[in-house]
Amino acid sequence: MHRAILSMNLAAFQMIGWSLLTLVPSVGCHAISEVYEAVPASRLPCELCSEPREGRTVFPLTALGQNQPTAHIIDAGDQLSIYVFGVIPPGMDDTLVLQRSQPVNQRYYPPHGSVIASTTGLPVEVDQTGSVDLPLIGKISLAGLTLPEATDVVKKAYRKKQITKEDSERVQVSLITTRVHRIVVLRDDTPATPVQLVKPGQVDHIHRGSAEVVDLPAYENDLLHALAVTGGLPGTDAAREIWIFKRSGLGDPHAIYPEELDVRTASYRKGQECNDQVIRVPLTGVPGESLPFRPEDVQLDSGDVVYVPRREEYFYVGGLVAGAKIPMPRDEDVDVVEAIAMANSSVGGPLGQSGLALANGTPGYVVKPTRVIILRELPDGRQLPIRVDLARAMTDQKERILIQPNDVVMLQFKPGQSIINGTLNFFNMSVLINPGK
Repeated sequence: MHRAILSMNLAAFQMIGWSLLTLVPSVGCHAISEVYEAVPASRLPCELCSEPREGRTVFPLTALGQNQPTAHIIDAGDQLSIYVFGVIPPGMDDTLVLQRSQPVNQRYYPPHGSVIASTTGLPVEVDQTGSVDLPLIGKISLAGLTLPEATDVVKKAYRKKQITKEDSERVQVSLITTRVHRIVVLRDDTPATPVQLVKPGQVDHIHRGSAEVVDLPAYENDLLHALAVTGGLPGTDAAREIWIFKRSGLGDPHAIYPEELDVRTASYRKGQECNDQVIRVPLTGVPGESLPFRPEDVQLDSGDVVYVPRREEYFYVGGLVAGAKIPMPRDEDVDVVEAIAMANSSVGGPLGQSGLALANGTPGYVVKPTRVIILRELPDGRQLPIRVDLARAMTDQKERILIQPNDVVMLQFKPGQSIINGTLNFFNMSVLINPGK
């Protein structure tokens, strides 16, 4: 009798031993490892938490443009028509009508692609000094004047030389075409008009941006019009910010560090001057936040480059779920529970709802894994392990921490869960192998 009881106990201990031995090849050593140095998610410092994406609002899009003046201000590059009776054009008693029609050009922005009405006089271009060269009086500065003010200046100049008389003079200064600023727009978001839908979690490894050269007329040489003529606001695969590379700021060209953009933004908020080669223009902010850029920052000059950067934000999953690289939504938050669901199509565990692991001959899991280890990169380059309990995360909001770009999310078993699953799998396999005993 005692020998029978002893043999039964010995058989039970052997079965438990075999269950523990089957644990390693079935679920892997990483699944039962205890991460003692991991920080619990509920005790994670605020400075290491992710900034929420949801709840951010768009800045007024009119802030990306500039205010239109009540009258055109003459400056270098303007094409003017000047008419002085008997002088410009010389020897003409009748009024000369100058036709100002231009062929339509679909590639560049108007006025180089528009048709303009007629005016009187001969064309004169304002040089880089803001002056025009007129017959009999030489150079005269018109920069900073409106068209009526320029007409008065030309009248006074010819009167001073006693070329015309006040009671019989006929002088007119008109605008043919305004000055333009040639801008290069580089967009790293998807340029194709038909949008292709992809599966959630699919990574686009092949991408091609677009580029355009546009001529922006005066008072429309701003970021708003540059975006409008090249496809509109950035798409969902682009960042919610725009970079402006200034031609005038290339005194010492160098690679741009993210810290430089942050310092420049902070300087503008404090009203300080900052002359760099690039201006960062965010498109969204916290409700009530003031604009992080000045009105003159969105004005574009000839030679400037507008760059729409592509959004490269991913997080990685592994452990008891199939390894994957998953793109992060641009305007939505992803917490740890949603990350596991996105990686596995089910929050319940690595089997999901189809039981494919059993179909492939791998033992099933009666107790689902509830431990998640998140490896988060610190500013100094180190990695911080964060421990999350999925069972508690269902009811405790502190456990549902937000995922950051480049986080590594690993689903694991707790040691007790591994032992239970290994033991139950051993009994199931024993029944299948020896059904008649």
